[in-house]
Amino acid sequence: MKNKLFLIMTIATIGIAFNGCTASFSTNGSNTAKPVNTASSPAAGKNANTPSTAKTEKPKTALKDEKKPEGTAKTAKKDVPIPADWIYVYDENKGYGFSVPEGTTGESDISNGFDVMSLTTPSGIDIFVLAYKDKDLTKEGLLEVAVAYLEGLGQKVTPGALKAEGGDYAVADATTVTEDGRKGKLRILVGTDVTDNYMMILGADTDKFAANEKIIDEIWGGFEMWSGGAGNN
Repeated sequence: MKNKLFLIMTIATIGIAFNGCTASFSTNGSNTAKPVNTASSPAAGKNANTPSTAKTEKPKTALKDEKKPEGTAKTAKKDVPIPADWIYVYDENKGYGFSVPEGTTGESDISNGFDVMSLTTPSGIDIFVLAYKDKDLTKEGLLEVAVAYLEGLGQKVTPGALKAEGGDYAVADATTVTEDGRKGKLRILVGTDVTDNYMMILGADTDKFAANEKIIDEIWGGFEMWSGGAGNN
């Protein structure tokens, strides 16, 4: 309980807005895109337990297809087909990957153990993936963390109940209202694997959610995680 409370309090201080998030992706010579690990260890003179709240103004980068790693992954919903023209996004540091429509743009920020990836699809779906290592967090605790993260950005969030998706995953819907009165609908996937914890938040304005729901389900349904992270650490 102490770890969960600390995590909620800390992650809610990350200064990234739900729309217009800023960080960066890099590309390498093999035509791939990976999150930039610019803060995988605490900076000198900073509290090691407090993620940075600094904002940048870098534009989102169009993502390119990433090669899926070898090995067996645990998929959120295996019976959901992924469109053939989608691209694969993989975070080798945190050991997770998923597919998104081509043309999706994204950014990643890593600060003192917290990994936050933010993406936007061509149809306007906003996606957050939060990753954190803690062997004691439950799926219910992860949902609380996801809600606290959004509330820390100034949103009022009303979550529904979690529905199990196998032993490793669960999904909940939620409604949200931003500070300027915009209403949205969210689908939140949570997953636990050994010490690794993942939260995927997918959202759109209320009047656009139904038109995007099939894409939303295909994205979270294809979420994959490797035990202990990619390096099994």
